[in-house]
Amino acid sequence: MPVAYEQARHAVAERLTSGALEHSERVAGSAVSLAALYGVDEQEAALAGLLHDWHRETPHDVLVARARELGIEVTDVDIAVPYLLHGPVAEADLAERFPDLPVSVLRAVGSHTYGAPAISALGMVLFLADVIEPSRRQEGVDGLRDKAGVLPLEALFAEAYAHSLHHLIERRKRIHPMTLHTWNRIVAGWPR
Repeated sequence: MPVAYEQARHAVAERLTSGALEHSERVAGSAVSLAALYGVDEQEAALAGLLHDWHRETPHDVLVARARELGIEVTDVDIAVPYLLHGPVAEADLAERFPDLPVSVLRAVGSHTYGAPAISALGMVLFLADVIEPSRRQEGVDGLRDKAGVLPLEALFAEAYAHSLHHLIERRKRIHPMTLHTWNRIVAGWPR
């Protein structure tokens, strides 16, 4: 039997603080709106949005240890910024917790922290929903919201991704190798 939204919400509510749960619900709502605009499965978008921060509040040492246990590559950037691992670790742990969760949802959750060179439409929707959910106030977010449904999905994702990269560079933050690999795929024209 497929995973129901309320079942997933209950599980998330047991793991996250109320603020993180509210963020996840806003991301789910934004993901559904974007999915409707771009012809992506809305139920999968809702689940991906709700579950994307499954490990958002997991202690960093636990994230790193769990990633290694799962065989996920842990780079020097992951050691410096363990929070980045919350997507890939959640992908694996959600597959165990909810065996009926669609692989597309799992992969979207896994790629939402630093992208993926072959990111799916659902993955792009989730990444964008996390960036533009209603409580986000960072510079440029209103412009991204205004372009939803106007730009093609890949173009909107590329713009949001570029904005995120610019933010990292401007603040002299580390950039994950997967982020660079994803960006290089974007600028190469998205060969699939």
